[in-house]
Amino acid sequence: MLRSSTREWWTGFWFILPATVLFVAFVYYPFATSVFYSFTEWDSIRPAKFIGWDNYVFLLEDSKMLQAAKNTLMITFFGIVVQNPLSLFLALLLNRSFRTKILLRIAFYLPVVVSLVVTSIVWGNILQYDGLLNGLLEKLGLQAWGRDWLGNTRTVFPTIIALTQWQGLGYCAVIYLAGLQAIPQELYEAAKIDGAKAGSRFMHVTLPMLMPATTIVVFLTIVGGLKMFDIPYIMTGGGPGSASYTITLAIYNAAFRENTYGYAIAAGIVLMLFIMVVTLIQLRMMRRKEVEM
Repeated sequence: MLRSSTREWWTGFWFILPATVLFVAFVYYPFATSVFYSFTEWDSIRPAKFIGWDNYVFLLEDSKMLQAAKNTLMITFFGIVVQNPLSLFLALLLNRSFRTKILLRIAFYLPVVVSLVVTSIVWGNILQYDGLLNGLLEKLGLQAWGRDWLGNTRTVFPTIIALTQWQGLGYCAVIYLAGLQAIPQELYEAAKIDGAKAGSRFMHVTLPMLMPATTIVVFLTIVGGLKMFDIPYIMTGGGPGSASYTITLAIYNAAFRENTYGYAIAAGIVLMLFIMVVTLIQLRMMRRKEVEM
């Protein structure tokens, strides 16, 4: 007869075995093979040829990849310094009591629900040279402001940034709104009794209590910006030239258009490690700030 502890151990083992097998088959094994192929020259047809660190060295010399990295970091930066404060401001407005509050909440969150493919196609039609935006400017007598918004190297990237911020604004605002509604009203009442003005209540009550929500929003903004793919891929394909290139788009093109799978895998691994390091630093700093506040 098996002892009860041994029986429990085997029972637990058989319960977790299927999940462990699936996890190893679809996570650990693909990752291990990806690491191997990142050190090879491989086009998915001919046998892989081991070339050492050449793929990783070429990442530092590839002008398109470097431009993609610069664009991706810019999108992430704007998400932190522009989208984050705007979403907090929007949440503060939507947290007030007025008649159209529910309607406005739905309107601002709607871009999050709509597929990025649909969003990209609709905005692509609006922003093309003979699209709705330039037509509207012409009717207003502002035809001099008309541009080929997605075909001009000077305007395409700011346009992509604006669309990414618009698309994610409602999602971040909802997180902040949930944080605002979780703040006990007794804290505001106590602050009022102590003579705190509106600005002081915001700085010393609202912001400290919103730090958990801020941590989540900043984390999602960083990860979303670093893996941005859909909007630039559908709207511009990274062009004109490499003006709207992103890292994920560069990886996609390297793999499926240029058939340099080894190089694409190496770029993907570097991106994964970079996201891990950045998000770990961000989470540690923000969590420490939560404790301090």
